[in-house]
Amino acid sequence: MKIKRVKLIYYSPTGTSEKTVKAIQQGIGIDYDIVDLTLPSSESKNYTFDSSDLAVIAAPVYSGRIPTVAVKRISKLKASNTPTVLIVVYGNREFEDALLELKNITKANGFRAFAAGAFIGEHSFDTPKTPIATGRPDTEDIKKAKEFGEKLKEKIEKIEKLDDFSVPGNYPYREVKSSTRSPVTNPDTCILCGMCARVCPTGCVTVSDAVETDSSNCTACTACVKNCPTGARHWDNEGVLKAAIWLSTDYAKRKEPEIFL
Repeated sequence: MKIKRVKLIYYSPTGTSEKTVKAIQQGIGIDYDIVDLTLPSSESKNYTFDSSDLAVIAAPVYSGRIPTVAVKRISKLKASNTPTVLIVVYGNREFEDALLELKNITKANGFRAFAAGAFIGEHSFDTPKTPIATGRPDTEDIKKAKEFGEKLKEKIEKIEKLDDFSVPGNYPYREVKSSTRSPVTNPDTCILCGMCARVCPTGCVTVSDAVETDSSNCTACTACVKNCPTGARHWDNEGVLKAAIWLSTDYAKRKEPEIFL
């Protein structure tokens, strides 16, 4: 199968999915374009892909599922028998039904998966006190992602027909309970720079004389926390803090990427 360009498509609030697909691209070694679905501005754009494209679609895993915001934005993409690589990035616990969900979302819009991968990224709740896959993807992860890209290039050159491709997961998908919570801001250290608002994937943070957050639209991605230059943005939600302790204790053992070809 002849591929003209690679399309790197990702929803990546804290940058781990972005780093992973860019490493995979290094292994593929074909000219590429970026389709970044992370910020609200992406919703006003229309993207189409055809059979001469190679789509590499990546999203993080939240509680074993693809985040609702990512589902909405990925569902707007339109493809026509486009060969596709599915990537999920999770915080060292489990990716559960996320790959299957991503496959079903994309298949409905004309993407045809022939390969997939589950990679590890630093967990959103990672802190020095509760380390959860700190610094990942790290050097070894990037190396494995590049190697995966090299294998993808070999496979796509040999493919003549895109058959149905199976990935792990269960349907109905794992039920995710909704909850209203968001990071808070320490006014003593906040410099009102607006970084938290600029990186928020849902636009739920506004900054004027103070930082305000619409908790009902917060996805707990923690982009605002990880990008705050003074550390003013942080969690004080009891449920989140307990979850961070649980994850850093019960899922401390390093997991490695899994690929499906």
